[in-house]
Amino acid sequence: MAYRAAAKRWHPDRFESDPARRTEAEERFKRVQVAFRELAEHHEHPVDLPPATLFARPVEPPPFSFGNAPRCFTAPHFPADVDQIIRDHLGPGHSALGIVDLSRAGSAAGSFSQFILLAGHAMMVRNQLGIVSLLWYSELGEINLVDRRRNGKLSFWQQLAERFLGPKPNYSLQIFRRNGTLFYTLAGEADDSVKKVIYNFLLRKKHQTHP
Repeated sequence: MAYRAAAKRWHPDRFESDPARRTEAEERFKRVQVAFRELAEHHEHPVDLPPATLFARPVEPPPFSFGNAPRCFTAPHFPADVDQIIRDHLGPGHSALGIVDLSRAGSAAGSFSQFILLAGHAMMVRNQLGIVSLLWYSELGEINLVDRRRNGKLSFWQQLAERFLGPKPNYSLQIFRRNGTLFYTLAGEADDSVKKVIYNFLLRKKHQTHP
């Protein structure tokens, strides 16, 4: 089948060690998907898309653990509702490694209206406005875990804020693109232990994609 041959040929995971070719492959892979869907929609006989797992690698335990942190899950142990969210956001051939619910107070607990999704090829963030942003690991720039309490102390304004709002996590995780622009800052939406897990995972991915 031409679709299978083209999808296998241009699957981005085949070009992990070549960022330039991977960018081209990602674009071609998207075109293959779009072309097949359009053909299927206009064909006189229904044509079923191959299962999403056709080009996916076997799901292996992720190289990290969130421990018992609430609202954090790792593959392959995703609840059914979380698994549906993942499938809605990841395309065919991509497997999720872990997901963190960042929904703020006021949202239903475990709603995943905001989240960080770590996949094998990229990370995805859905923010409080419902905007989903994708960052390929090949485009990772600086990753900073910033201690809010310098030398164990808060600044005057931080002390004042905590006096009214209550204590907040000590660390913020700043994730930049290779071009220097800020991709996302993770602050009070998750525990410090979760930020450290994501930080260490992204450092490894950055080293693997462009040592």
